[in-house]
Amino acid sequence: MKQRVLLVSLLVFLLLLPVVHADETTNQCTSGDSTEDRVGCLDSDGDGWSDPDEYWNASMGADAFPTNASEHRDLDGDGVGDVSDPDMDGDSYVDEVDVWPEDSGIWSDSDGDGYADQGMHTLSDNCPFIYGKSKIRLKGCSDIDGDFMPDEYDDDADGDGIRNEMERAASSGTILYDPYNAASTPLDSDKDTLPDVLDDDNDNDGWPDDVELDRGSDVYDASITPFNMYMNMDTGFFYRGGLSGNSFSSEYDPESFEISLSALSEIVFEELVIPFLLVPIYFAIFFARRGEYKKCLKTIEDAGTSSELVEIEVTINTMVKEKKIKVYHGLVLRNALEQKETEFGLEHEYQSRSEEE
Repeated sequence: MKQRVLLVSLLVFLLLLPVVHADETTNQCTSGDSTEDRVGCLDSDGDGWSDPDEYWNASMGADAFPTNASEHRDLDGDGVGDVSDPDMDGDSYVDEVDVWPEDSGIWSDSDGDGYADQGMHTLSDNCPFIYGKSKIRLKGCSDIDGDFMPDEYDDDADGDGIRNEMERAASSGTILYDPYNAASTPLDSDKDTLPDVLDDDNDNDGWPDDVELDRGSDVYDASITPFNMYMNMDTGFFYRGGLSGNSFSSEYDPESFEISLSALSEIVFEELVIPFLLVPIYFAIFFARRGEYKKCLKTIEDAGTSSELVEIEVTINTMVKEKKIKVYHGLVLRNALEQKETEFGLEHEYQSRSEEE
């Protein structure tokens, strides 16, 4: 009989247990009207927060003030509810000036970037006096391009697609590119992140710019190469040796033998046309120098005094330096000067003797 009574009592206790207390697994109750931390649990002051019990205390979310409907939490544990507490986190900074009123470890943000001046915190600012939104490696530091990598560690600080060192290398004495200003970006025609001034293939067609320039091809148009520049027809190839499928290629290969119309044109132009065009220039220079030479020679012959010869000699020296006459012409003219000076000397001596007689 006693065993039956004990068994029934135990059964009743087990049935009533969920009614009195919350389920430890789900934190749900079956008797009460709480709605905030737990649902359906006892809520004496009717503020929505359940009364604490042996399974659920204030640190877990229960009402720290179960008989005061205007308070339910005491964050800093000072006995004053957060609603009434001017410093709810207890960090000695009132909530009105505390940027993080519910975190006692941080309270100020000098640069207003959302990261705290105080250290040793997950929100600590590595650059507390510089506004920044960086998150990677450093928090709260300058991040011009908004990729969360601080400028200090960002290979492309301004996010313009050109690395910082490439922008500096592309700068010159007259043009300076700023790696921290996306509006100051060197031209990159083929978008390969290499500025045109440093890129030896600006259209990224595989042909070096110097070769394309020599052949008259467009260094900024990948669709035009030395092979198809004539009426857009394929007029060349590179021969790699042998007779296999890889023996011939249309891609630029400096190690292979090129057979093309543009290469032939370059050879003809450089070896034949240019020298032929220079012939008239050579003749013009030759006759101009010869004319100056004859003019000087005539001036020497017509000179009547030694002072004139001195002036002529100065003129000849200047013309030789400026390459207006050839050096050997200058030597001939100096010989003519000396001969003329000798004639003046003999004539002067003859006149002196005549006067003495």
